Amino acid sequence: MRALLILLVGLSSPLAAQEPFDFYSRGPYRPAVPRAEAITGYAAGDQHTMYAVMQHYLDTLVATASDRVRIETWGRTTEYRPIRALIISDPANLAKLDQIRAGLAELADPRKTSAARAAAIAAQGPAVALFQYSVHGDEPAGFEAAMQVAYQLAASDEPQTLEILKSVVLVLNPSANPDGHERFAAWYNSVAVGADHPWAFEQIEPWSITGRYSHYRFDMNRDLLAQSQPEVRAMMDGVLRWRPQVFVDHHSTTPNFFFPPVAQAVNMNLPPQTTKWFDTYGRGNAAAFDRYGWQYFVRGVFDFFYFGYWDVWATFQGATGMTYETDGGPEFRKRRDDGSVTTFRDGIAHHFIASLATLETTAKNRQSRLTDYYEFRRSALAEAATDRLKRVVIVPGNDPQSAAHVVGLLLRNGIEVTRVRQPLASRAAHPYVSAGSPATARTFPAGSYVIDLNQPQRRLAKAILEPEAELQRPFVERERAKFQRNRRRGEDADKEDYGFYDITAWSLPHSFNLDAYWTEDAGAAGEVVADTMLLPAPAPARATSAYVFPNDRPGAARLAYALEAEGFKLAVATRPTQAGSRTYPRGTFVARPQRNTAALHERIAALGPSFGVTVSPVQTAFPDTGDIGIGSGEVVALHAPTILVAVGDGISETSYGWLWYFLDKELNARFTPVPLRAIGRMDDLHTFNVLIIPDGSSGRMRRELGDEGIEKLKAWVRSGGVLIGYGGAGDLAANKDVGLSSIAGVAPDSGAKADTTAPGNEPALISTTAASRDRVEWIPGAIFRATLDTTHWLTMGYDRDRMPIFIDGDAFWRPSKGGANVVTFTDPVEALVLSGFTWPDNTARLLKGTTWAAVENQGSGRVVLFLSDPLFRAFWRGPARMLTNAILMGPNR
Repeated sequence: MRALLILLVGLSSPLAAQEPFDFYSRGPYRPAVPRAEAITGYAAGDQHTMYAVMQHYLDTLVATASDRVRIETWGRTTEYRPIRALIISDPANLAKLDQIRAGLAELADPRKTSAARAAAIAAQGPAVALFQYSVHGDEPAGFEAAMQVAYQLAASDEPQTLEILKSVVLVLNPSANPDGHERFAAWYNSVAVGADHPWAFEQIEPWSITGRYSHYRFDMNRDLLAQSQPEVRAMMDGVLRWRPQVFVDHHSTTPNFFFPPVAQAVNMNLPPQTTKWFDTYGRGNAAAFDRYGWQYFVRGVFDFFYFGYWDVWATFQGATGMTYETDGGPEFRKRRDDGSVTTFRDGIAHHFIASLATLETTAKNRQSRLTDYYEFRRSALAEAATDRLKRVVIVPGNDPQSAAHVVGLLLRNGIEVTRVRQPLASRAAHPYVSAGSPATARTFPAGSYVIDLNQPQRRLAKAILEPEAELQRPFVERERAKFQRNRRRGEDADKEDYGFYDITAWSLPHSFNLDAYWTEDAGAAGEVVADTMLLPAPAPARATSAYVFPNDRPGAARLAYALEAEGFKLAVATRPTQAGSRTYPRGTFVARPQRNTAALHERIAALGPSFGVTVSPVQTAFPDTGDIGIGSGEVVALHAPTILVAVGDGISETSYGWLWYFLDKELNARFTPVPLRAIGRMDDLHTFNVLIIPDGSSGRMRRELGDEGIEKLKAWVRSGGVLIGYGGAGDLAANKDVGLSSIAGVAPDSGAKADTTAPGNEPALISTTAASRDRVEWIPGAIFRATLDTTHWLTMGYDRDRMPIFIDGDAFWRPSKGGANVVTFTDPVEALVLSGFTWPDNTARLLKGTTWAAVENQGSGRVVLFLSDPLFRAFWRGPARMLTNAILMGPNR
């Protein structure tokens, strides 16, 4: 009977027919090198390994397999964990690593390296593969697989493994997100019982854990543009140091394993050889998986368009960059849609096999992969001659700090930048802020930055800087056809999913609101920029009447906040103000010795230069000309901000993270994070005068606040506080139960008819509940040209009345009825779209006449609302000054 019961239990298990995967079938193995479980104490997949334990295992490999393994430190995480990579190859390669890297540096600059020399390097040297595991910390199958891959290469004497070691140098980064991994692993290990039910506690990661993200809750697989996180910068430096020909980013979890070829759309700046290699590696992986009967998919949903992914960024560096997504994990057991169960061990095994198959494919194609690495940049130089976009010019103007920051991002990528000492003339220049405008002759002032696209990193520079990234025409036509079909279906019908995986616009001159141009004429000019150190601002002489500094760069807001945090009293000029012999623009900060302690002189002299701000001393309040001087009523006192930030359920983790990072690292501002549900219970709410609610779900925010929280919030605003919200927080403020804003979402009028258009000759079979022509369709992320009210206090510091604004999603706002619509979309429909994918006869037409930023007075307080996140992914900084204005100038008590 006992034997029968065991048999029945075995037959009922979905995995009964499967033998446990053997990680150690590819020997013989060197006995001196320990397996991972000898250090961790458990078999792969039985527990989530903590980072320190994994690091101890890496040290053990180095100690016991020093002839095959080296280790190097790339940096530290925000939480001070080391970022270390293993360098694995055969002893002969390890003995000449400097020589190997020198050869790759030659391949990376075809201006200096002949084709014959490149062929010689490719014939003799090993290829470099760089594997990165688990950049999303709660996708830990890669983290565990990294230890198995390292052991196989360090310990096995199998002929295939020895051939890999001879032909390839593997740079293995076992954990691309140690901080996020630790949050997740500690939580999961403490609660898991191995339950596969979708609603089991271990299957639902809490808001405060969210190990996918970095310490600051950034998605580090989207941060290659901003380069904001220390982990990302350290790993970028590692990639640039090793110049790999193959790069793999290991993720999870998909229903079946994914590896390239990728889906449309592919970034059009990449050459055809890119997709050729995707097919080569895909077929190599498929053969390995087919031997086990494992399921996988290719193309599918993972495109290759947005520049900010690790795989796309690495490909723009000349590698074959790929993302692998494994099935299995992070849960010990996960139920599939058909009721079968996949395990954490399965996910680890699949990454292990894909890693080895990729190394084998690289070894077989070593020479041709090295040759193509050279060809990637050589062909880029050849293409420069025929491309209209010859160079990009950035004029520092009134914001040299932001211009220098963008140049710093380019330099970190190895992109060459020069700065002109004399004015530079162009016969055909196009301003970024006026998309589609004809070229005009223009002379750029001395000090302008020039990025000549005739350089080895041309493809990379163009992908970062071009005004608009081009999508493949077949892809665009396919998505528009889906749009038309979806529009004909009823409101409850199934709709076709669009093929966009991420945003479609990101140009840095747009995102930082720079005065930038692209030109059709070529020619490098000026001195090479090696770093972005700006000349230090001088310390001001001692002032009798006031110290003044314009709000024209990020450092100005930092300085204003720092002074207020130390207890000094500041004012702001709401109109152009005359002081001494100069006229200062509206938004200029004013610090008056009469109203402060004597310490003001010393602190201004110290803080101004440290923030890169030129502070001017004023010796008299008497204006030589004009009506307004520093003692006029138009120079109004500011209230030092004490900041609350809403967190927790209902709030987007990344929107909060972008704000957290900005306040902590860029504004240097202290704040208190509180869950919305606590607002109604806070006895000391009145001690704060700024509340920022990041983007999120307005409905969930409403439930979290509750009736008591709403009433308390309304009273707090009306007593002089400033509520700052964006996205869903704006919809919350406009909720009828809250009543703090009169904005409203753009929606069809009641009784609006469905869109009856149909593409081509398709029959127009329209459901009676199909979408109206006036319903906003979801957009994946595009850049639009907005109009600024340059008389309003929220736009102080902006010297142009047009700026690029990023919007994604399917919400536009009708103008506020009772407040000021400070940033709106007023240009002709055909001039609104600056960059990115939009829907014809929908997006721009419905955006026209809407508002992006609104300010409403509520009693003594204010409500400041932004349609989309003004700090998107830390590379969107054009609107950031409006946010700091709201923080510094919004409170009325």
